[in-house]
Amino acid sequence: MRNKFFWLLATIIMCGAMLTGLTSCSNSDNISIDDKNKVAVLLPDGNYIDRWISDKANLKEALNAYGIKAAFYVAPETPEGAMLQVEQLKQAIDDGVKYIVLTYVDYEKINESGVLEQHPDVKVICHDRLFLDNPSVVYISTADTKEVGRLQGQFLLNHFESSGAASMTMEILEGPLTDVNSINFYDGAMEILKNNIDNGKLIVKSGKTEYSDVMVDSWTVADGKKAMIDRLSSYEEGQRPDMILAAIDNQAQAVIEVLEEAGITDMPVITGQDNSAISQAYIKSGKQAMTIDKNLKDMANNTAMILNGLISNTPIPSGQSISNIPVIYSKLTVITKDSY
Repeated sequence: MRNKFFWLLATIIMCGAMLTGLTSCSNSDNISIDDKNKVAVLLPDGNYIDRWISDKANLKEALNAYGIKAAFYVAPETPEGAMLQVEQLKQAIDDGVKYIVLTYVDYEKINESGVLEQHPDVKVICHDRLFLDNPSVVYISTADTKEVGRLQGQFLLNHFESSGAASMTMEILEGPLTDVNSINFYDGAMEILKNNIDNGKLIVKSGKTEYSDVMVDSWTVADGKKAMIDRLSSYEEGQRPDMILAAIDNQAQAVIEVLEEAGITDMPVITGQDNSAISQAYIKSGKQAMTIDKNLKDMANNTAMILNGLISNTPIPSGQSISNIPVIYSKLTVITKDSY
């Protein structure tokens, strides 16, 4: 009887330990890591931008094709999520990870933590979001972010020039400082649009044209709506801009929702990027003019190819660099109503 009691007690303790372990891993999955080449993938959680869910699935598939097992961690795109991602990074490195695929929530929080500097043997591959000022970053897999902005700006300029109008009104919504890509989207678009803004052919009624004025607090639809409400306050009731330079589909969605809530059904020409399901529907219905597909499968395959090259010490094809960091770009495709 005594032996049965101790056997039961041991079983309860063991089960409790298992449950505790499961709870502690609630912000990661697929945590079986290859012993020889330990890899971790850190991503935003997709609650605000749907595409991160696709990126996670695409990366799993691409890594599996090379036989690479990885621990996946996700964190929300919030200030708290940025700190959680730092803790996830620390946990992965403590677990022996030597290769990290990173799409950061806030690159400054990672730099401030010093965790990568403390482990110079760890190699980081940036996936999508540029991270240019940390020596641990050895490769980048992304889209040409300035070219994204140029394509958006050119689309608006083409619309203006083909309209025959002497001038048009427009407003600008760009992304937050926490994402280095944001300033590149802006810079690329301004290369195309600035001359016509300066000469008064493209009229920004809000007066907000500098990046510091047009950046939005986050990529969320909610913050995009706040920014659009602010821009719309420069127009008479029932009026709206002729064109909106919206950096991503979340912002295009925010613009459309604000205008519809204001009783406006005739939408301006609105840009976007990510080719989200919502924006596909908007484009088909004529509410959004365009989006940019960054070929997420292509990007994931590039990331996996880079990682495999680093692990196996084999050449990685790349002829381009950003801030002396080699980069491989995924293909960009402009999507309009004619694409369907």
